Amino acid sequence: MQHIVIYALGTGGDIDPMVALGIELLRRGYSVSFLSNDYFQPRIVAAGCEFISVGTIEQYHQGNSVTAWEPRNHADNFEYYHAPAFEPAFNYVMSLAGTNTLVLALGEENGVRVAAEKCNIPFIKMILSPNLIFSAYSPPAPMKWAIPARIPRFIVRFLLRRNRKTRFNVFCRMQHNAAYLATRERLQCPLVFQTESAAILQIGFFPEWFGMPAKDWPKNLKLVGFPLQNLASMNSRSELDAFIEQQGAPLIFTSGTGVKDVAELFTEGRKICEQLQVPGVFVGGASGVELLQGSSLCLHLDYIDFEYALAKALAIIHHGGMGTTAQAIKAGVPQLIRPIKYDQPDNADRIYQLGLGTYVMPEKFKAEQVAPMIANMLQKAKSSKALRHYSADVSNSSAIVNACDLIEQVGKSLEVESIHR
Repeated sequence: MQHIVIYALGTGGDIDPMVALGIELLRRGYSVSFLSNDYFQPRIVAAGCEFISVGTIEQYHQGNSVTAWEPRNHADNFEYYHAPAFEPAFNYVMSLAGTNTLVLALGEENGVRVAAEKCNIPFIKMILSPNLIFSAYSPPAPMKWAIPARIPRFIVRFLLRRNRKTRFNVFCRMQHNAAYLATRERLQCPLVFQTESAAILQIGFFPEWFGMPAKDWPKNLKLVGFPLQNLASMNSRSELDAFIEQQGAPLIFTSGTGVKDVAELFTEGRKICEQLQVPGVFVGGASGVELLQGSSLCLHLDYIDFEYALAKALAIIHHGGMGTTAQAIKAGVPQLIRPIKYDQPDNADRIYQLGLGTYVMPEKFKAEQVAPMIANMLQKAKSSKALRHYSADVSNSSAIVNACDLIEQVGKSLEVESIHR
């Protein structure tokens, strides 16, 4: 029986699809070890996977603090969260040298990928959002927004390729990366610039119409659709239903699982509800509860499963995380995205291009500007063919099963190769 190692760090929205992958692989009879931060140990163990720790809960909170989520902070999440996980992940996979193992990992600059390459263990790269795929032909937002239309495309392609190397050089010179680079030197796997992935297969967890593949995307990249995950919360469902029965269909506001500073979203969100005279459900961000007190139009929930809630909502105003974005598409409700960083600006841009909603940058997220945008969005949604079309497509998604089928195909082909050696 083949041993499968899954490596995933991030927020809950990043971990949950990989846990679902682990559950399906276990169901198919594989042995699954899951490397992640201690913060996610309960949900990984509950799924039946062997949990291997590569970081502490303290490191998770340091890497996902209010400061770390500031748009211009490009250091804290990597320095405190991802970098410390490199060595324990590397050592674990090195210990598997010579065994029948297959490695699945989010991203590449992590210990499992480097060790897998060093030990000649096959590696599959998992990609949750299109912005992570380099393209000189079709760069993701916000980079694409900064490129003047008058510049010839061949020059743009040249500059983007050069920028890729420049960013690597800057990364290597930044002081907060010194310990990470020293660790890699000590482990005899120094960081080197690479333009092509060493993965034998790359799996993108989004549909082709959302990814909009560019002609320079990797040839071994397969797209399987959105991995829709939904953890039911019966108490929250009851609370939501009671609120809707009293107030009517709401707008939903959420900052995502990683963001702790919700003051601006909740303050302006309350004003939007009062201006439009529409109820609002505010999800997550417990620190902002007091900002909603005194308004009969506003309800706060620590958590609600969006598959249930969005079917009853008018629209969602959110950060642009992939999981929330996908659930909104499935529900067929319009979305206004307030992107902060990572994949969020690019997801927002794609939603706008597809006619599924719009976006407002955080510094411009003010009720006076946003309330009319939401009113207009709700009006257009009544006759939107795009909302209905893409909702039907996502509702038929079987991303986890499709991904596991691809993984099994790779595993079986590797077994055949080993027999014929």
